Amino acid sequence: MAFAALTEPDEITVEGRVGATQAWSTSKVLIVAAFLDGVAGGDPDAITARNRQLITKALTASDGEAVNALRDQIPGRPGPAMTRVLRAIGDRTTSPPDTYQGLMRWSILEQVRFMAAMAHGRVVSRAASSFLRKAMRPIPAHAWGLGRIGASAYKGGWLRADTATRQLGLVDGYAVAIITTAGPARRQTDGDSAHVQAMDRLAALLAERLAFERSR
Repeated sequence: MAFAALTEPDEITVEGRVGATQAWSTSKVLIVAAFLDGVAGGDPDAITARNRQLITKALTASDGEAVNALRDQIPGRPGPAMTRVLRAIGDRTTSPPDTYQGLMRWSILEQVRFMAAMAHGRVVSRAASSFLRKAMRPIPAHAWGLGRIGASAYKGGWLRADTATRQLGLVDGYAVAIITTAGPARRQTDGDSAHVQAMDRLAALLAERLAFERSR
């Protein structure tokens, strides 16, 4: 797990270790951010009704076709467009590719940096950040993990039983990210599998940890 209080966003704590750090579907949030930057100029009001539907599908149901349709509208190459979004918030290490963004390595530390920046209105623009926070509300079938501890915005990523399951989000004044390879995997609506039971347990441990931090 990784977390940072929004009052001290640069003080990021990382606990535990999972070797695999592929972004999987958490990359969809970054793709949408780059879309908002390159296509809408940071203004969500400039998005067409069709693209709003695609964003909703991408960030709530983790729809792959929807996010690819958005990515393909980004002017120029998608990789550099996403990289610009990250560099603008201080991420100097993550390097998004032009295709198969789910395979990119995006550490939980840098995901916390991203979510903290979003909470402070620094991902693309204040309006874009607010739009993303409101859009990151998974469908009930994906409301495990951070969804069990009251996250106001979150997105998960998963693939197979032998790969990591992860989430990034905002919980009670903290930017957070969790990742695990533990336990059995449960089939999801996209046909892939997620370590739901382990993510629920990890989220509960995170909630306890954040409660301790607030009591100090």
